[in-house]
Amino acid sequence: MHLVRDDHLIFHGCVPVDEKGEFLPLVVEGKALRGRELFEAIERVVVRTIDQPTNKGCDLLWYLWCGPLSPLFGKDRITTLENDLVADPRTHVETKNPYFNLIHEVPFCDKVMREFDVNPERGLIVNGHVPVKIDKGENPLKRSGKCITIDGAFSSAYGDHGYTLVLEAGRTFLAKHYHFESVEAAVRDGVDIIPTTTVIRQWPKERRVSQTECGAEIRADIQLLHQLIDAYASNRLRQNTQPMATP
Repeated sequence: MHLVRDDHLIFHGCVPVDEKGEFLPLVVEGKALRGRELFEAIERVVVRTIDQPTNKGCDLLWYLWCGPLSPLFGKDRITTLENDLVADPRTHVETKNPYFNLIHEVPFCDKVMREFDVNPERGLIVNGHVPVKIDKGENPLKRSGKCITIDGAFSSAYGDHGYTLVLEAGRTFLAKHYHFESVEAAVRDGVDIIPTTTVIRQWPKERRVSQTECGAEIRADIQLLHQLIDAYASNRLRQNTQPMATP
């Protein structure tokens, strides 16, 4: 349901909130949960339902697809049927959760990051499920400078382009990729080979490996190896101090 990669909080959709930015509850397995607790509870049910399907578990999966309080949907309703069969455009309206307006505000983004134990000073929220309409002047980086949306990869409905977010030791940058027309056009114009890049974060000093998520994993491996060495040494000592058997 969510990942944290080097202070980047990554999830699909939104954290359901009201107009004031307060986390909204959703009942999961009999408990009304909000924010990070909601994400973690949903993930547990989804993983369990895949292995051992139940009616309640499957009901939650359907709700996640199109439910008003689903973090994976984030709208008041789904109008796929109306879009296909009803000519009146008023029936096609889907109202987004207030989250999508609030991510332009710094205090709200900081609140979301703190909820998921991400440092707001360095953190960046990365969301999918939020089409970026470049032709209408929209920008993947929100006005807060603390949230980025990179959905709509090569979909004609969203401008036929795609994005890759790249995390480096000294910076985070966004690469915009373009429509692939043909091999001939790619060789002639290079449009699918050379993306347009935009720097999102630039740090004055590059981080060392020890300061990254990879560094934390290496330290954990080192600690486990030390425990293994200690256990091996204790076992050898115990074997050497045991009295020899009498013939």
